[in-house]
Amino acid sequence: MFNRLRLAPLTGVLILTILACAGSNSAQKQPTLPDNVVTAMGEAPIYQGDLALARNKALKDAKLNAIRKLVGEQITEKSGVSDGQSLGSKLYGKTDSFVKKYDIISEEQWKLDTQDMIRLNVRCEVEATKLSTAVDALLDDVGNPRIAVLVQTVVNGKSYPIGSATNIAEAELIEKLRTKGNKVVDSSQLTALLKKNPSLAKLDLTSVEEGSPLLTLAQDSGAEVLIVAKVSTTDQKPVVLPGGKKTDFLSSAATGPYRIIQLWGDGKIFGSGSLEGRGADITQEVSREQAVKDWANLVSGKVGKQIKDEWFKLTEQNTVILKFKGLGLEDAINFKNDLMEYTSVKQINDRKTEMNGSEWELTYPGKESMFAEELMYKKDSSFRFLSSKTLSINSSKRGVVEAEFRNK
Repeated sequence: MFNRLRLAPLTGVLILTILACAGSNSAQKQPTLPDNVVTAMGEAPIYQGDLALARNKALKDAKLNAIRKLVGEQITEKSGVSDGQSLGSKLYGKTDSFVKKYDIISEEQWKLDTQDMIRLNVRCEVEATKLSTAVDALLDDVGNPRIAVLVQTVVNGKSYPIGSATNIAEAELIEKLRTKGNKVVDSSQLTALLKKNPSLAKLDLTSVEEGSPLLTLAQDSGAEVLIVAKVSTTDQKPVVLPGGKKTDFLSSAATGPYRIIQLWGDGKIFGSGSLEGRGADITQEVSREQAVKDWANLVSGKVGKQIKDEWFKLTEQNTVILKFKGLGLEDAINFKNDLMEYTSVKQINDRKTEMNGSEWELTYPGKESMFAEELMYKKDSSFRFLSSKTLSINSSKRGVVEAEFRNK
């Protein structure tokens, strides 16, 4: 009884203390910010004591991080990808046009190894409508890759090679894809490239493998996706009505396989199939033409859907090859860790790490150009090579980024 009486006042004091703390915390709690207001950190090195220049760079970095967050959220919500930040890299250069106003909440200086740094905490108010419109335009662009089309056609035993002006199947498939809103490279670009190497028109499109000159041809035209196909017509037997009477209509079938090939990263074949088109007319020639057109229409619908269904998935798990020189083993390990921490790189496979030339295979949610852009945006913030090295991008094309580190 005595112990129970002694504990009672202590329990009451404890409850009052908890309630007081809770009340204090509630009073200090920040109000919920609107959806278009984001607080972000920005960092930059201070070179030769120029604090004003460093502060401007840190402010730019903070704005960039604010836009990255909102762009990433919107792309994820609108497209269904799990990580939308890197897909928005094309918008990161427009941060000033999206940020309506900002407030610097705090500022501090610190050292990264021997390099003086500045860090800002900034509250940014973003023009939501303008950003949303830009994201919609970006998704339409990123989610709708440029397509090259190559079709080998055989009509009634006569062959029409790829790029031929009389290849009705190729022309019809291009037209149907464009009508459905796809971006198709001008066939004249491919024709001009084929004229330089006519033997390519005779290659078997059903066995196009990695390293094929046809893939290079399509890449040189500016395409991101290549559709290859073969189609041939077969005349059908006349339709016999009940009673044995033959109709006046002649019919034909156009049958053939297709493949959809990604022209960057690891060159993945991400779609394939085989379809049959039908045509009928009072003349056999027109029935064949109608069958080819029906085949092209069916393929365009199937291909368009497969590209839209798979494209964002491909960009999320793209393979980018990073080649660089100028970093020793210890600095390279630090650089690898920094890539994983400060960029959207998801995985790094070390193929070779040497001072005179290193090669890494990255898993990255975007094309190599997007990785190069993100690296250039982030290279002056937090990377551990800042105190002794500078980074430059020498080239970025066809899934490969080449970079170089130089001593300061």
